[in-house]
This record gives sequence, C-alpha cells and structure tokens, in this order.
Amino acid sequence: MFCYYAAASWPLIRGARAFFGLQGTPLIGLFLSLAAAALLALPWGLLFTRGEGKAALSVPLCILLTAIPPLGIIGWASPLLSAGVLFPGSKWFGLALIIAFLSLFRFKPAQSLVCLTLCAFVFQFQYTQPQLPAGWEAVNTNYGGSGQGDTDFTTEYNTHQSMQTTILESRAAVLLFPEHLVTHWNESTEAFWGDTLASVATQHRTVLIGAGINQHGDSRNPFDQNRYLNVLLARGEENTALYEERIPIPIAMWKPFGDEGVPLNLFARGTIHVHNQNAAVLICYEQILVWPFLSSALEHPTILLTTANDYWSKNTRIPAIQQSSTASWARLFHLPVLSATNF
Repeated sequence: MFCYYAAASWPLIRGARAFFGLQGTPLIGLFLSLAAAALLALPWGLLFTRGEGKAALSVPLCILLTAIPPLGIIGWASPLLSAGVLFPGSKWFGLALIIAFLSLFRFKPAQSLVCLTLCAFVFQFQYTQPQLPAGWEAVNTNYGGSGQGDTDFTTEYNTHQSMQTTILESRAAVLLFPEHLVTHWNESTEAFWGDTLASVATQHRTVLIGAGINQHGDSRNPFDQNRYLNVLLARGEENTALYEERIPIPIAMWKPFGDEGVPLNLFARGTIHVHNQNAAVLICYEQILVWPFLSSALEHPTILLTTANDYWSKNTRIPAIQQSSTASWARLFHLPVLSATNF
C-alpha cells in the first residue's frame, strides 16, 4: 500500500517547484510524496491480519480511515474512486460493493472477481449519460499564474477586462470560470465589475467566479491576502450563492502551524443553489479526495461543478488525475459535470 500511494503521489515531485516557487525543490516534492504515502499506508500496516474474519473488518476500516479526516485530508487515490468506473449510477450501493469486493478478494479471488464482473456489466449496461442543464457553460482560460499573490496589478487588470469581455459576449444562462482568477474580491472589485454584472443581471444570467476573499473584513489593507477564503461566488441575477473551499492543499494553502493561507473548514456546506439546481462544488485539490464529494452527496446535488487553477501543474499528470476523479464521482451519482480550468 505504501508503494501504491507513493506511485499515486509522484506528480508532486515535478509540481513542487512551480507551486512553491524557489523553495519548492524536487527534494521537497519527494519528501511530501513519501510522507503522504507513509501516512496513508499506516492504517493498512497497523491493522494487517492473516485471519479471514478479522480481515473482513480491517479492510473496510482501513478504507474508511484513509477517506475521512484527519487522514482524509491527504486521502487521494482512494480505492473508493473505482466505484464510479465499475458501477456507474449505483450511488452509495456502489461504494458498498467496492468495499465488499476488496474484503473478499484476498481470500476468494476467483469468486469475488466473477461477482465484480457481473455487477459491473449490469450497471454499465443500464447507465445513460446525464445531460447538462440548458445554458450552462464553462470557460477554460490560459492566464497562467498571473495575480497569484504577486503585485502585478497591470496583468490582473488585463485579466479582469478579458473575463468581462468573455461574459458580455456570452449568452450562457450560467457561466463558470476557473478557481481564483480574481485574487482579491472586495468592494472595489465589485464596483469595477459593476456595469458588467448589471448587464448580466438584466439578462437573467449568472456568472460563477473563482476568487479570493479577505477573511479579515477590518483589515486596513484591502489587498492583504495573508489569511483569505478561496471561494466560488455567484454574481449577476443571483448574488447569494457562495461556496468556500473546505480542504485547501495542505502546507501550500492550508498552513496548520501558521496564521496565513486558507483555513480548513471540513464541515462547511458542499453545495450552492443556482438557477434551480443544487450544485455540488469541488475546488482543485478537493477533486481527488473522498470526503469533500461524499459529504456534498449527502445534500442531494443535481449537478457537479469543478474549478481548478492548474497553471503550476500543466506539465504533470495532476490535471488528468483531477479530471478522472471528477468523472468517477459524477458517474457514480449520475450527475452532469461542468468543469473550468486555468492553465
């Protein structure tokens, strides 16, 4: 299991330099990869048993421990993700099937493999692809890392102008933008976007924008991003929907031993209501975990929205892993998925 998680974590080695800047050496990436693999493999080592009856309990327990917090905060590459590939549309029943198969396979491999194949065939045969609501569209961008915590206001101004032009030229009822394109959303930003948002509202349209919001409303510096929320906010006809990222990337964004970065909010709401849809939202890192989506699934979503700012990982397998994880969750719960990514 250590080798399994280490293999799943190897893109961290290449992505560390782009994400952490000059401090992000390949050695840092290697350390993070191996440390995460060791932590995720720990329950499997501690609960290992040769007894058939005990193993039937220890395997589900290991899967559970690596899926829910605290280990679930780094619980990527969970075996539960295979449920959407094998048993589309089965929802919670498919998760139970995967756990049962993994528990039985060790002692009855042939019989369990036959059962798995038959069940997968049944669910694949009856599955139909869900359709997106009419008028829902996503915008993929290529703004790179501009505005990500630096002071290049000219570049950020050009990004805002480009986004507003895209919005005004679109006729989509709901237009989804990638994560954190607007570094600082505040009263000044709202005023700068005023005419565009007013035009969108009169057309009964809504734009969903990835942005950073200063967590300290009384800060004297409106651009102080030491402590902020990474959000997806609705503007236009609807202004009440606001999703806060629940699990930011550990160390890089969520800094458990400091006062900076994005706070961890494990039990925040996982859905937003937009244009008669109850949308589950996953921002970037949340797409490869178990806890954020399954906690959102308890709120009965009708569509899955995912956003990411993958400028730092465009030359790694990380974006592909995010996409495959998203597709698996969407297939498992028979949800249409709308994704927006910035490179």
